[in-house]
Amino acid sequence: MSYAVYFGAIGWNHAGRLGEFYPEDMPEDWRLAFYNTQFRCVYLECAAWAGLAPEIWAQWAGETQEAFRFVLESSGSAGTDAAAVEAFGGRAVIVASGRDAGLIGFDAASDLRELTARVREQMAGKSLYLISRDADLTRLLQVRTAIELMGL
Repeated sequence: MSYAVYFGAIGWNHAGRLGEFYPEDMPEDWRLAFYNTQFRCVYLECAAWAGLAPEIWAQWAGETQEAFRFVLESSGSAGTDAAAVEAFGGRAVIVASGRDAGLIGFDAASDLRELTARVREQMAGKSLYLISRDADLTRLLQVRTAIELMGL
């Protein structure tokens, strides 16, 4: 299963989420697997992924569901970007920057009606990635509910 609209946050390993999102006793290396049960994608800035070995990228892909996507800020190297897409099993999307046309950023202060209107306007048969810039859990859950109510 794939989606037209993917939603998630910048990164998944936020220590401040222990007890609020992740169980207090959850090992750090289980967080991605748990995160992907609640969200459809994760945005990783270049510094968070490009310097790691392809084996780590493949491991991350193996910890997630087939429909989950990794939205990766371009490393600036076509070879590195292509290697990442391959290592992630084709489930990585390379974007030029946080302002890529397929990305819609939001935060805790974003108006939910305006956000859903933007989604409707930009959907024209392509995938969209809704990324929480501040990883605010309350807003992430509200966006997830709105997307589900829209039937996306």
